[in-house]
Amino acid sequence: MPAGQDKSVDIQIDPDDLKTLKDNNYKLCFAKKVNDTYNVVWQSAGDYLADNSFAWQPLYRLFGSNSFSGDVKVRVSTNDVAIGLGDQAVLDKEGILHDASTGGPPTEITMVNQFGKIHPGLSAYSTDVHGESSTTPIYVAEKEIVLGQDTLTPVEAVQVWFEQNIATSTMFSDARSNAEEIDLTTVNTAARLYSGGKWSTPTASSLYTDPATVLTIIATLTAAVSLYDLMTKISSRLTGVYKDFKAEVTSEGGTTVKIKYKEQPRLTGARLTQTRQLQQDPKLVDQLSDIALRAFAQLNVGYTAMQAIPGR
Repeated sequence: MPAGQDKSVDIQIDPDDLKTLKDNNYKLCFAKKVNDTYNVVWQSAGDYLADNSFAWQPLYRLFGSNSFSGDVKVRVSTNDVAIGLGDQAVLDKEGILHDASTGGPPTEITMVNQFGKIHPGLSAYSTDVHGESSTTPIYVAEKEIVLGQDTLTPVEAVQVWFEQNIATSTMFSDARSNAEEIDLTTVNTAARLYSGGKWSTPTASSLYTDPATVLTIIATLTAAVSLYDLMTKISSRLTGVYKDFKAEVTSEGGTTVKIKYKEQPRLTGARLTQTRQLQQDPKLVDQLSDIALRAFAQLNVGYTAMQAIPGR
């Protein structure tokens, strides 16, 4: 189940609008399109600033829920499993969701339902406006399915809006007020400006530099692993002085994986300076390589070959 490219959106807010939104307890909300709809708050942030970055990779987990109800939080009723586009997973008659395997349309995720009435759902991995990574629900089917197969089609498009009294993982069935859809199906980054209560596309800013690739690791593992699990194990260790680095994990075929350590997008000022200074430390390659090795160990795999290539 190969992972795709990193995607990110930059949300800029005019200072006057920022004050109005904060004074009235509005939250900055994101949702991801699945099956041509948005119906779950992927992330909801209250401590946003004038410039905010939200990023993700197409790393999914499939689950089943007993219900869909607007304005309440998603309840994951089954176990969940890592899954990718072109994969399928069986929900057996006991209600156990089994590990994913290749099967189904290549641009969709398939649940093979042997259990009975269930609402299929998806969670996805993201990095919020504070740089914290997590996996939270992005979709629950509004109508339950019966025995048979159901396909879920996540699309690289997000919806952004401001709303009061709403939390991450809240389901909704009504259109959100003054929401902006951002299509990233053909690009990896996009920006929007919220000013005067309206959305627009800002001109490119010279304040930001493109995120640099710090280190690329190519490793042939002793067994196949879930790219999602490897990503989360590595990301959980990118804290402290490493908090402004991010990891991108892709498959090179077979049991070979590529891990790219990159700067977080849109770093400026002291954070960018500190990150660039850290890259001059000759120990950094060993330290980031050690993070990857620890992640391999957590997944109970070793490696037969590994290259660490600075700056590639």
